[in-house]
Amino acid sequence: MLAVQFDKPGSTDALLLNETAEPSAGPGEVLIEFEASTINPADVKIREGSIPPRAGTVPFTLGYDLVGVVVANGPGAHRHAVGTRVVGMSALALTGRGTWSERVCLPESSIARAPEGVSPAVAAQLPLAGLTALQAVQVLAPAPETDILVTGAAGAIGRLAVQLLHRKGQRVHALVRDEVQAAALPSGEVAEVHLGAVPDNVAEGVVDTIGADFSSALRPGGSYVGVVPGCLPSKAAPSMAGKTAKVIVTRESGEGLDALARLVERQELVLPTPAIYSLEKIREAHEEYERRTGRRIAIVR
Repeated sequence: MLAVQFDKPGSTDALLLNETAEPSAGPGEVLIEFEASTINPADVKIREGSIPPRAGTVPFTLGYDLVGVVVANGPGAHRHAVGTRVVGMSALALTGRGTWSERVCLPESSIARAPEGVSPAVAAQLPLAGLTALQAVQVLAPAPETDILVTGAAGAIGRLAVQLLHRKGQRVHALVRDEVQAAALPSGEVAEVHLGAVPDNVAEGVVDTIGADFSSALRPGGSYVGVVPGCLPSKAAPSMAGKTAKVIVTRESGEGLDALARLVERQELVLPTPAIYSLEKIREAHEEYERRTGRRIAIVR
C-alpha cells in the first residue's frame, strides 16, 4: 500500500511515496479506500516543520481531507455500509494520522456520507475548510442580519464562511487582495467587497482566515474569531477595548460534515473546480500549490 510520507521536514523533496502496511479498523473505526484529498495550508506547514504533529511517529503520513469508499467496519462501527462513499477529516496535527494513503482508518464519528452527484475531487475540498468555516461561524454566533467581515474571503475557508453566513441572513463583507479574487467570490452572497484594506467600525463580527489584526473593523462590543492559531489581536490593543476574540482549532466532526455535505448535495453550498494531480505526482502538486495561483489542488488515485 502506498502512502505520502516524510522523514524530516523540508521542501517538496521531503515528500516520499512509501510502501506501508495496510491498516485494520479498530473499535469504532472505518477502513476507507482513498479516492481523493486536497492540499491545505496546514499540510504544507507540517511538511515544512512549522507545525510539528503532536502524535504519531516518523515517517509521518500527510493529509487532512479524505473522500473514499468504505471497505470494512471495525467492531462497533455500523453507520456506513461497505461500498458507501464517505467524506472525512483527520486532525493530523493533533492525531498524527494522515489521509494521503491508499487505505485509511478513521473514527466512524469523523466521517459522513459524501454528497451525491459530486465528484470525489470536488467533494474532497469540503472536510477541513468546511469544518473550519462552520465551526468559526458557530463560535461567532452572530445575531440575525448583522454585518460580518470575512477576511481572505476568496480562499478555501473564506468562500465557505461567506456562503454559510449569507445562508444565515448576515450582511457579509468580503476582504480580498485584488479584483481577480473579488471576481472569484460566490455570486450574490456578498454585501460589500473590500480590496486590500477594510474601513474601521464596519462590522459586528469578524471571521479572520488570514491571521492578521483586523480588530479595527469591529464595532464596539463586536466579536472576533480567528482560524489561525497564535494569530489573534492582542487583548491589550486599544482596538480590542470592549470586544471579544477567540481562535478555533478545527475539530473532527462527522455530524458537521454531514450537514455540509447535504448543503453541497442541494447546491446550497458551492465548491470550485480544482486542479487535479495523482497521488504519485504529489511533489508536482505541492509545487503547483506553492505558486499561489488561488486554485485548489486535488489529489486522486
